Amino acid sequence: MKKYITLNRNFVAILVLIISFIAMNVNAFAQEDSTSEKQSASMSLSYKIVNGIKTLKVSVESRVDGKREPVENLIVNLYLNEVKKYDTTTTTGWMGNLLTNKEGVGEFKFTERFNELTKNMHEFHFLATSNSDLRYEDSEAETFIYDVFVKLDVVTEDSISTATATLTKFVDGVEVPLAETEIKLFVKRTFGLFPFGEEGAVTDENGQIVAEVPSDIIGFSDKTLTLIARYEDPDYDGKIEASQSIPWTVMPYENEEMARSLWSTGHNAPIPLVIASVTIILFIWGLILYLVTLLFKIKKESKA
Repeated sequence: MKKYITLNRNFVAILVLIISFIAMNVNAFAQEDSTSEKQSASMSLSYKIVNGIKTLKVSVESRVDGKREPVENLIVNLYLNEVKKYDTTTTTGWMGNLLTNKEGVGEFKFTERFNELTKNMHEFHFLATSNSDLRYEDSEAETFIYDVFVKLDVVTEDSISTATATLTKFVDGVEVPLAETEIKLFVKRTFGLFPFGEEGAVTDENGQIVAEVPSDIIGFSDKTLTLIARYEDPDYDGKIEASQSIPWTVMPYENEEMARSLWSTGHNAPIPLVIASVTIILFIWGLILYLVTLLFKIKKESKA
């Protein structure tokens, strides 16, 4: 009996050791698996200012088998000057968040209210962070925006339009021109931008660059042409733009075959001809239905 009890105790002890060993390995494996599941992610932050409206663009990507893959559905928090809760007195801290799309990109556009609250600020330090995501490790990025202004004026005389772009910056609370700085001029097209002016031209001592708008360029159907002046920030991956729409007389060429005429296709037939054709067709079909109805009545009366 004592031998049986001793064997039973030994068996229980061995069983407890086996269970403890399995539990420790499972726990270690789970911890290792949970850490290995998280992939590294790289984040970049850029900005764009169009007619005074600031927009931040966040791009997040990871490396899978040596290839770059966009990170989708990642929550990114945006902060101004410091990573903290929003401070109503200084308008700094947490500004909002965004969700990356299929391309791993998310955009955050600041409202006019933000511009009003920060009108006395001439330097912005934006930070983007992502954390507490089960798929990717924490990542962050930053960018700086200084109060650089692009202005665009267009003057038309004797059917010749001249565009003048001015680049200025706040220095010690005073707006001063930026000389020897490149500004690019574009004409907005349906699927992109068409550059004009001297390539690589820089601003003069007044921070200005002048170029003549090509007189043969085709405008939009509403008889306007949209011009854009752009300054590209080489340090913080930013773009500052100013745009202006001007009246324009060079319209898109209208193909006569597409106009409504007797010799055009059926889709562009004259309206009176379409109405007359439809009326004749309806009259003929109505007459046929009336004759069929009379035949049925005659047949019915003949049986009676």
